[in-house]
Amino acid sequence: MKKILSIFILLAAILTSCKDPYADSIYSGSPDVMPAASYMEKTDSLKVNLWVDLLKYTDLFNTLNLQADYTCFVPNNTAIEAYLAKKGVSKVTDLNKDDAKLLVRYHTIKGAKYSSVDFSEGIIPDTTATGDYLTSTFLIEGGAIQVNKEATVLKTIQVTNAYIHVVNSVLTPVTETLWDKMLAPEFSIFKQAIEATGLKEMLNTVIKLEVNSYGNTVQRKYRYTLFAVPNEVFNANNINDLTSLISLLKAASDYTSVGNELNKYVTYHLLNQQISYSDLSAFAVDDKVRSKNLNTMAPNQLINVRDISSELFINYDATAAKGVKLLQLNRNCKNGVMHVVDGLMPIKSPKPTKIQWEMTAYPELAAIIPNYRVASGSSTYTYYLSSSFLCYNLLTVPESRIGLYYVLANKNEAELKKALYSDYLVISMGMFGWVEMQSPAIVSGKYNVYIEHFNPKAAEKQGKLSFILDGNYIGTQISTIGASKTSDKYTKTLIGTVEFAETSTHKLRILAGDTFNSYLDCLTFEPITQ
Repeated sequence: MKKILSIFILLAAILTSCKDPYADSIYSGSPDVMPAASYMEKTDSLKVNLWVDLLKYTDLFNTLNLQADYTCFVPNNTAIEAYLAKKGVSKVTDLNKDDAKLLVRYHTIKGAKYSSVDFSEGIIPDTTATGDYLTSTFLIEGGAIQVNKEATVLKTIQVTNAYIHVVNSVLTPVTETLWDKMLAPEFSIFKQAIEATGLKEMLNTVIKLEVNSYGNTVQRKYRYTLFAVPNEVFNANNINDLTSLISLLKAASDYTSVGNELNKYVTYHLLNQQISYSDLSAFAVDDKVRSKNLNTMAPNQLINVRDISSELFINYDATAAKGVKLLQLNRNCKNGVMHVVDGLMPIKSPKPTKIQWEMTAYPELAAIIPNYRVASGSSTYTYYLSSSFLCYNLLTVPESRIGLYYVLANKNEAELKKALYSDYLVISMGMFGWVEMQSPAIVSGKYNVYIEHFNPKAAEKQGKLSFILDGNYIGTQISTIGASKTSDKYTKTLIGTVEFAETSTHKLRILAGDTFNSYLDCLTFEPITQ
């Protein structure tokens, strides 16, 4: 099957049309403070006039003068001159116009203004106008910000509608899938393993058109995390080809079977969500051990990520004082991110750790909701979930109730935005309505179970919920409203205690005991030391 590389543009027509739709527009802001494009054009000291020429050539100059929020990464003249020389042309108007538009869109984020203090190590939460994520890192010397590890921010300017970051190199638009990355000679053995297990097509897919339960065609975008093992690591372990890897794993011949050892090995190196280094290295504030387990795409198999003296390890062995390290970070792809590891990363069973199971952490939501976990804006974002989202099974009473919706808190909601990723699953089931969902795999052990949620102020306790795990009630009914009569709270409520005999997934049913809505962030499992 051919690679699916349909262009996934998150901006509206203003960044995709063949003609600048605002060529005759006059900016209505204060005359002594200019918007992005005009500021770049009129400020000679920035030395970005070649980029201004590119904006005009692509009919996007006036678009960047709109009263909207932008983050613009703008290569200076030296960077553009080097880019033109590489392309074998002397001026920007010699570039292919479609390629030039792609270049401008790739350097522009619409809908969010990121200042220099907003960047962290990892993926920038909002996508560019091409639907791609950029990464930001900090240089060891001087602490300068580097974008995609190829362009350093030289200067940042705030204008009326944007932050302009002048950079010293042109960013290279992402065009490769995770599978494309595997075509590099350094990954030939891992590539063969992916092919043998039938996972090539999955790692080569960016977008699919799917028909939902209402008969509507929806566009679904896929994002994964791949921990890639290079040949040098295989060779150091006397594995020089796929045959020797199969022999080491003692894998039978049905490699496409989910129970096959080769299949499990490859899927153990895959996560069904995009996780940058900054997300991998982020731990709960109260996590003193700084350790967490993440579900892989191998059934009921998890990896452990642990911070030891500010160095990140996968499956760290405390006795041997070693684990798998990350050789290369945040290799952006059209359908996810790749990290290169320095070890074989065989399947291991981690010890129980604190699990924060987010009610919205499903790839179906990430693939379809336009503003899924983007940076919090100035207004709260709501997306109503239909029954086409197969990650949830629900009953509303009466049927006319909304059921479920996704909420992303705005940056001004002090308590609401405290949720992980600032987002919630809001349940509006009606009395005796319920919603069911499957948990991630949880390591065997005994746990205290908490619900972390937004708790609106109220004179009496409301939002009554009961939790049923694998057919058994956990603790007693709790309330998600009215913890305080005077102020809203983001809070954590103990539900009860559970014990799991084996590592596996679980079915959770949340049963409504009244008609009030509940804003749920995550179900937290904290190990009880035996």
